[in-house]
Amino acid sequence: MQAFRKSSRKSKVGRNVPKRPQSLPKRAMLEYDGCVMEPFRVLEHTADIGFEAFAATREGVFVNAARALMHLIVDLESIAPRGSVPMRVQGADRPSLLVNWLSEILFLHDAEGWLFRDYEVRLRQETSLAAVARGEKFDPARHQAKLLVKAITYHQLALEQTPEGWRAQVYVDI
Repeated sequence: MQAFRKSSRKSKVGRNVPKRPQSLPKRAMLEYDGCVMEPFRVLEHTADIGFEAFAATREGVFVNAARALMHLIVDLESIAPRGSVPMRVQGADRPSLLVNWLSEILFLHDAEGWLFRDYEVRLRQETSLAAVARGEKFDPARHQAKLLVKAITYHQLALEQTPEGWRAQVYVDI
């Protein structure tokens, strides 16, 4: 991976955050539910960056969307599941629930310095979920920031069932 340009921007957790990198890995392979699959893919956009998340279930696509979001922020492999945070999230509809879920994760990162790697998601209804996120607080000695994600957007937002399972597409403001 190419070196990042230095930036004077600081996030709310007080670390220097690099500007948009020249390139991010576009694909990641993870073992999920006993099989190796592509859980998410990074999507390039002129002003923002996004990702597609894939899974066999709707709960799984929420998990993989959260992993994709964290992948944009820091290397997932550098995060140890040392602590857990319970969450309850609601939305007006399925896509809004996805945006609110990712926004809650981003809030916990910005406000409290959390980095998450593992998630347990239980959809309670069509528009609400309960989850436990596992990870640790940002440690500048062990975690190198990739991007400063400012917000989850509704731009080209998609959450749909496909013949292979579920697919989500999300763009974030950087």
